[in-house]
Amino acid sequence: MATLRPLLLLLPLLLPRGSGDEEAAVLCAGSACYTLHRDESGWKSAQERCRRDGGNLAAVGSALEAERLRELLATARWAGPAWLGLALPRGHCVRPHEPLRGFSWVAGGEPGNFSEWAAEPAVTCVSSRCVALRPPGPHGAGGWTDRPCRSPLPAFLCKFSFQGMCGPLPLAGRARVTYSTPFGVRSAHLAAAPFGTLAEVQCDGDGGDGGDGGRGSPFAVCKGPLAGGGFAWHPPGPLCPVTCGHRNGGCQQRCVEAAGESPRCACHPGYALAADMASCVLEDSCHPSPCQGSCRTLPTGFECSCEPGFALAPDGRACLDVDECESGPCQHRCHNTPGSFQCHCQPGYRPAGPAGRQCHDVDECAQPHACPQLCINIPGSFHCACRPGFQRQPGGDSCLDVDECLRDPCPGACRNFPGGYECLCPPGSRRDEDGHGCRPGEATPSSIPQSSSIIPQSSGITPQSSGITPQTSGIPQSSGIPRTTRVPWTTSTPRTPGMPTAGSGGGSDEHSADGPRLLLYYIVGSLVAILLLLAFALALVACRRRAARREKPAAKSAADNYCWVPEQPESRGERSGNDGGSSLGKTGIWAKV
Repeated sequence: MATLRPLLLLLPLLLPRGSGDEEAAVLCAGSACYTLHRDESGWKSAQERCRRDGGNLAAVGSALEAERLRELLATARWAGPAWLGLALPRGHCVRPHEPLRGFSWVAGGEPGNFSEWAAEPAVTCVSSRCVALRPPGPHGAGGWTDRPCRSPLPAFLCKFSFQGMCGPLPLAGRARVTYSTPFGVRSAHLAAAPFGTLAEVQCDGDGGDGGDGGRGSPFAVCKGPLAGGGFAWHPPGPLCPVTCGHRNGGCQQRCVEAAGESPRCACHPGYALAADMASCVLEDSCHPSPCQGSCRTLPTGFECSCEPGFALAPDGRACLDVDECESGPCQHRCHNTPGSFQCHCQPGYRPAGPAGRQCHDVDECAQPHACPQLCINIPGSFHCACRPGFQRQPGGDSCLDVDECLRDPCPGACRNFPGGYECLCPPGSRRDEDGHGCRPGEATPSSIPQSSSIIPQSSGITPQSSGITPQTSGIPQSSGIPRTTRVPWTTSTPRTPGMPTAGSGGGSDEHSADGPRLLLYYIVGSLVAILLLLAFALALVACRRRAARREKPAAKSAADNYCWVPEQPESRGERSGNDGGSSLGKTGIWAKV
């Protein structure tokens, strides 16, 4: 001890400097220590405090860790919220279908499947949000709640990870122990001390000299790993030795003295010395633990148990994964994982409800530009439709205008426009209220625009002033006059003087006749004029042919172009040979004039 004392006095200078040996609630278990700091701060400043001491804001990766934090808050009697190391950076979106809802632990690592949300976080993509732990109380069971990172909270939780832990410092007599942890927190109550912890002991009673000849308080430090594995105090203790005659040497059951040795404690059969080297507990059948999970000592032996998501194997020691998917916890699909499970939704659905077990339909129609016109949401998908007057383009989602005028829906002319049509009623009738028909009555000024003149496209003849006056000649209206099936928006034809136009003179008696009858008169008059022109042309052609025959000259005879020329006298031989067939006995030749 005399050789170790200078090292122990220098150890506080070698340990990491924390918050000046802050008094804070602390709980150490497994390979981590958790601390509760009662200091009002925002999330960022709280994280800086934890990092300065060698840790981070606490991460909760399992139900066991969540239980440890609740135990720490209960021991400290803290009922308010405290910051955790879970945050959503600015620019990241909340994802309701994930266990952590898009948040991430500041310490890094895998996000895991564990979550303990007391309320669903606010959906956002533009602001940073941080998570606090709310302990159980009158307001509810407690859990995680999100809030703006800059808002101050009265406390925060830190987590410090270590290679291993030492148990309580063994004491032979009554003493007060103060543990100074590597992360700067002093505590007199530690069930386990992390590697590097310095323990300062104040022995009680007249006989307590700390095992160091009465030269001050003894020290011990948690060292390791040892050759056989694990961590242990050095010196191992027990500290504060006393004689067995004084308070039984500080022992619960038996105190043993041997020549040249300090008194030591012992236990009755069936009991074992506890970690404090003074108390006695039932023999620990769990050391070393025969269980894969946790082990609990019983008077008759031990009992193994497993963490949630696992079941005890038939041998009573191993833990087997429970396939939670067999119970059908998910609405759609379930994927089993070691100790837990994950729910997945079919395309077109999103997870909802506790742990994302339910699936809600995604309203694709709420997204902008999902369809060019109408969007119909259906479970798991959506369907695009067109407004009345349009039809879907084959092989696509575009909507094309339907030309209703091709179906000849109007008694007169028809004008198509995107998504509908209207009837252009002739003089003496008015358009129906829906614009899709005509009925007898006074024509309204807006029934047929004056900027357009309706001309039957089937005839191709522009009405002229043929002198035909429309009269009630008894010609039936159903005469098969072709009607204009579509009139473009920019149709404009100059009016013929004397010809009544649509939309003008609606109150005159002369133009109160039915429109189709007037059109019939115009067409008949035009046909008569054409027939007259054809008859005149035929007569003219016949007259010209007759005159040409009269002026044709008489045909000339072939002999008119020849005359008789007497031939000169020749020798008798030639002359007798040439006139062998002449009846006149004269010789000569015919010559062409």
